[in-house]
Amino acid sequence: MMRNRLLILLILLVTAVLRFHNLTTLGLEHDEVANWLIDRSILDENNYAVYYTAAYGHEAGFHYLQAATVGLIGDNALALRLPASLSGILLVAVSYALARKLFGKDEALFSAGLLAVLFWPIFYSRLGLRAIMLPVMSGLSAYFWWQAWEGKGGRQRAEGRITRSPLHLFTLSGLFAGLSLYTYMAARAVPIFYGLYIGYLALFHRTELKKRWPGVLLFVVMMTAVSLPLVIYLQTNPVAEFRISEIDAPLQALKSGNLRPMLENSFKILGMFGWRGDPLWRQNVAGQPVFEPIFAILFYLGLGVSVWRWHDGRYAFLLLWLLASAAPSIVTVDAPSSIRIINLLPVLPLFLIAVIHILGQLSTVFPKLSTERSKIRGKLLLTILLVFYLGRTANWLYRVWPQNEEVKFVWQAALTETGTYLNNSPNTSPVAIGGWSPDTMDPPTMQLALQRDDLDLRYFGSDSMTASINTLILPGGADTIRITRPNIRTFVPALENQLVAWGAAVETRSEFTIYHLPFTFPAPQYPMDANFGGELQLLGTNSAFCLLPSDFCLVSFWQVLNPPTAPRRFFAHLLDGAGNIVSQHDSLDAPASHWQPGDILVQFHELAAGDSQPAQIRLGVYDPDSCASGPCQNLLVDGERPFLMLPVE
Repeated sequence: MMRNRLLILLILLVTAVLRFHNLTTLGLEHDEVANWLIDRSILDENNYAVYYTAAYGHEAGFHYLQAATVGLIGDNALALRLPASLSGILLVAVSYALARKLFGKDEALFSAGLLAVLFWPIFYSRLGLRAIMLPVMSGLSAYFWWQAWEGKGGRQRAEGRITRSPLHLFTLSGLFAGLSLYTYMAARAVPIFYGLYIGYLALFHRTELKKRWPGVLLFVVMMTAVSLPLVIYLQTNPVAEFRISEIDAPLQALKSGNLRPMLENSFKILGMFGWRGDPLWRQNVAGQPVFEPIFAILFYLGLGVSVWRWHDGRYAFLLLWLLASAAPSIVTVDAPSSIRIINLLPVLPLFLIAVIHILGQLSTVFPKLSTERSKIRGKLLLTILLVFYLGRTANWLYRVWPQNEEVKFVWQAALTETGTYLNNSPNTSPVAIGGWSPDTMDPPTMQLALQRDDLDLRYFGSDSMTASINTLILPGGADTIRITRPNIRTFVPALENQLVAWGAAVETRSEFTIYHLPFTFPAPQYPMDANFGGELQLLGTNSAFCLLPSDFCLVSFWQVLNPPTAPRRFFAHLLDGAGNIVSQHDSLDAPASHWQPGDILVQFHELAAGDSQPAQIRLGVYDPDSCASGPCQNLLVDGERPFLMLPVE
């Protein structure tokens, strides 16, 4: 007993280290920032709900925990990720309890040890996302179900004392099953599983089910009652989950009679444990299977054992849990999806344990397998394999996965490093922050990354990882300014050359580049003075270098006069002699919501001429939102014209 306690404590210690070590060094993913915005709405606006429609729709359970840690610790990555890390530790404890209930103490230690060092659960335990809470809730439900089913605590008199009724255990199982639906969308698999399993019991274990029907009924009532508010909300607000319609192509194919996409997904999911895993870097070391060959063989053998022994309620439980957990990925795109199959984690080690358990039973038939030396060798082999997984996970976690360029892009490594740099800099001059979503996620990301509020910030950039930036915003009202951009993004050559011409000092860091320059009021090659709607003044244009000699390129310089009243975008149309549009360029990588009077906008325009003979360029500013309901609304030039005509030089 003492040995087991020491071992499980050691396993939990390793679990905690792998889930907390360097927890905040990784940048913040957009989904984590979106979570934080929901959390802040709970804390600041008392926005209590069972479901949040923001960020494609979120169940509320995890957000209340996350809002609590944000309220206690503050607006930072640690507060966002702490609930997931704690959930990851609890998951290991739950797996230990469930495995011990079903198979025994030694098997339980292996189950906990495997989930402690396996990359899959560790990965989701280190992100401020809600998915990892699902296997904890469903795992607790499974544990209390088996506690109740095996009758440990039926109301009976034994040796002069009365033990408690298992009804309270069925109630707890139903409670956690219902709560699981408030964690993550894939939790819809939980009631599907219990429906299938109770149906299985009614067909093949009817006598045992009759003995326990009051408890099972109480379980169903509790699960239904707890989940009912969410079910009612989703039924009355069907558009709340429009995200599903974006990813359910295999399900739609099935409805039209095409079974192939779901069959292909099923084979991909079956292969993820030993052949090829989740293909997305944002969810895995892309393509890496869950297990290496030895444990993969054990898993597939365990799957076979479970099929062979399906009459045993434990093995049917495993098979149906696997089937229900895989369903969300079977009916959606990008299979196998480790996040959509995450509900498998509480029982994942049990498939390997099924084989180990069989070997233990064979030892009674084959004496050589039952010797103490053989048992020690078996345990030593499993321990060595777990140590191997520990090393593999550490290598993936700290070296392989973070260095991938897609990971750096998704987790905004440049913005995180920029925030750290600015936090440590005594300089208080204004900063223009280059990123990928300047109108939505970059500002809250920097708000989380920065631990100071004395900096005047502007934002620019676009949502492409590869496209060059074609807009600069220069904060006004200061003698010196700073401009940053991620290293995996570049300015178009015309803007880079302009910064050099202004005397910018360039400092390149590991993930971002910062330009230090004196604020220079532009002196365009072709000066102009045109007022656009009282919001912008066109200062002039420069001729610019084009990659193709046949194209026409120019840089326009604008000064902000007043805060804009709507979103804005520049347009430049290349016209032939008859006034027909040859080509056009609509762009603005510095959202109007961040403009301040006195700011300077520098916009690059590239117009493809081809074989035509262009005569003029039509230049203007419009409201992109207005285009959805009718003709686009342009800012009037000097109160009269909807655009400005420029000659082709």
